Amino acid sequence: MTINVNPPPLQIPPNYLKTKEDEGFFNSLIRTIYQLWREVYSLRFQATTKTTDASLTAMQRVTVNLNKTIYFEARVVARRTGGTAGSDGDSAFYRLDAAFKNIGGSLTQIGSIITNGGEDQAAWNATFGISGSEILLLAQGAANNNITWESTLSIYEVGV
Repeated sequence: MTINVNPPPLQIPPNYLKTKEDEGFFNSLIRTIYQLWREVYSLRFQATTKTTDASLTAMQRVTVNLNKTIYFEARVVARRTGGTAGSDGDSAFYRLDAAFKNIGGSLTQIGSIITNGGEDQAAWNATFGISGSEILLLAQGAANNNITWESTLSIYEVGV
């Protein structure tokens, strides 16, 4: 799943614009909403991902726009659903916190990724990565393990 964090288009239905006063009110309201959207906002996205090996797999991708700072809070839960390695019902959970900034097209991490969680198989992991102007929420399973990953990503953005 790729997420591009931009404000949704706002349009005023024509039947609301009966007078010049109505038009002025709604235009002022839209300008205020866009100003608030550009300053600080948060969004939450969910995704399901499946892995069958130890490759890093993107669960979610978020494009970080120019001159923005974004804080991510991810919650991930995983369960082995098949395969020939591991035990039935092997599971994991993770909570990850990280922040990134895009200054002039250069995307960098701020500080370290804070990770809490645990897993039945030591090879399993969840983390963040950078690819161009995107932040990736990544899952890493294990060989011969069919794993279903559920992730919820909360995004808090600030910038001009």
